[in-house]
Amino acid sequence: MHHVTPEPDLRACFGFRTRRAMRALTRHYERHLAPAGLKPTQFSVLAALRMGRHRDLTHLAALLGLERTSLLRALATLAAAGLLAPDHALTPQGEARFAAALPLWQAAQDAVAAELGDQAQAITILEQLGDRLGRPARA
Repeated sequence: MHHVTPEPDLRACFGFRTRRAMRALTRHYERHLAPAGLKPTQFSVLAALRMGRHRDLTHLAALLGLERTSLLRALATLAAAGLLAPDHALTPQGEARFAAALPLWQAAQDAVAAELGDQAQAITILEQLGDRLGRPARA
């Protein structure tokens, strides 16, 4: 007798749906930020550095939801492009690039917000998922 293993319903899989949405969102922000010559992660790094709320690179990586090595690569790329000084402050060129990207990012944000409807509720759901599922498992 042959036992048939049931197939998972990917349409109902939160992981599948989230990855699919994440890829679409990434492409959306990439298209909007391309005229400024920045990728979404680079824009986020510049924005976080401008806010100055990070204590160190480990804290900055956590704030951005990046692995520390990914953050270091992003910082090196931004520095090589002349956008960051050695102390990770934005150079005048970095400030200009960020200023050029900001309205492009805002247009991307506005388009996503228009699709979501209740933006505050969507952000709350995403934050709750990140906070609850991002915790280490209890032993």
